[in-house]
Amino acid sequence: MFEPRSIAFLGATNDPRKWGYRILSNIINGGFKGRVYPVNPTKEEILGLKVYKSVSEIPETPDLAVIVIPPSGVPTVLRECAAKGIKAGLVITAGFAEVNVEGEGLQREIVEIAHSTGLRLVGPNSNGIVNPHDKLYSQMPPIFPHPGPISIVSQSGNIVGTIMRLAIESGFGCAKCISSGNEADLHSEDYTKYLAEDPQTKVILSYIEGFKDGSRFFETAKEVSKKKPIVMLKAGETPAGAIAAKSHTASLAGSYTVFDAMCKQSGVIKVTSLDELVNTGIALLCHPLPRGRRVGIVTAGGGWGVLAADACARLGLEVVSLPPETIKELDSFMPAWWNRGNPVDLVAGIFGDAVIKCVEVILRCPVVDGVIMLGLMPALPLEQFSPAAKGDERERLREALVSAIVSIFDKLNELTDKYKKPTIVASEPIAFSANLAKKIIRALADRNSVCYDMPHQAAVAFANLARYSEYLNQGNK
Repeated sequence: MFEPRSIAFLGATNDPRKWGYRILSNIINGGFKGRVYPVNPTKEEILGLKVYKSVSEIPETPDLAVIVIPPSGVPTVLRECAAKGIKAGLVITAGFAEVNVEGEGLQREIVEIAHSTGLRLVGPNSNGIVNPHDKLYSQMPPIFPHPGPISIVSQSGNIVGTIMRLAIESGFGCAKCISSGNEADLHSEDYTKYLAEDPQTKVILSYIEGFKDGSRFFETAKEVSKKKPIVMLKAGETPAGAIAAKSHTASLAGSYTVFDAMCKQSGVIKVTSLDELVNTGIALLCHPLPRGRRVGIVTAGGGWGVLAADACARLGLEVVSLPPETIKELDSFMPAWWNRGNPVDLVAGIFGDAVIKCVEVILRCPVVDGVIMLGLMPALPLEQFSPAAKGDERERLREALVSAIVSIFDKLNELTDKYKKPTIVASEPIAFSANLAKKIIRALADRNSVCYDMPHQAAVAFANLARYSEYLNQGNK
């Protein structure tokens, strides 16, 4: 399914207004290296490919069938695919159990075909599947993430697209992306179990509207969470959302209280927004897990420190009091007017490597399990940058700025490795042009690093790391 050598594409068309054209275009434009066999009884050539009138005419047995035809015809073509020996099918077509009783009947029929023939199905009502490592982009939106460690399992297709876009914007690539749709045959837990053994997947991001088999998902999640983190956003918390879920993917939203308990007992990291979903996934990629919930905060500005302290407290983190020996060590190089507390306010008094030294002192503190660092500006060698630079000199300074920021993160990563504690950074944007900001983000991602935009995002990342750490430690007791 995810590493096909050949694809049968049913519903191929030359009409660019139709999904049978757009999805086939994405497969071709994405650089798929295998063979693609468009199927259409009335065409000879589509997008430069020879067209076959039926599945039976294809000269080999394709590994994957992509199906984009009207719902009434899906059972017939599935039987043809099974007769050809095809083992995996991706049903993009909507109009099944999510719409009406007739659609429910069609969905039951395709499930019976799948179960009786051994043909495994994604969907129906799927946006597609993606494997950038194999240049497989069999999906509706023209989004092409580069290969990376993030896998996505989502009952919503447009949510998969949003998560892929957010991952791209953060500089990180994807391993497997699955729009599971109505989950007539394969369910979320099947994909999750598969991803647990996938060497390219390091973290699993999941969007759920309702469980087809809640008990099975719970048991699967308990086992998978011991190997890889699962971060999950569940919709349908409110009555309005539950109604929308039923009409969207034919999902019964179920009790949110039960879902919350399931997450706590299975190690699933529950989040409440798409931003938090992606930010938490990236935090799990970039940071070691803290041993506890005790946090030290180093801030370039007092207000951000206060907001971070509030956010940490609301999330159940402990903003600890610093012991006298730590305060004494900070006194040796901090300005006389510093606040002598946690958060440690740099009070516009130290710069450059002294900022990194401050972070190290807090990391070394025995009552601290990790550090939130707020604000990169004081750590930068600002004397190297001239605001009056013009032309080629500006480009050189942009490169120097990227290099300086990367150097700061290299030093922080060395400290993280030394003390085995996370250092989570949030900062006001250093770059005020979009292109430079993208260059910085990508340079950091290449070093498996991330810089959040807001203090509460750093606090949420720390809290979710701590939550996952507690689950793993609980299993080892």
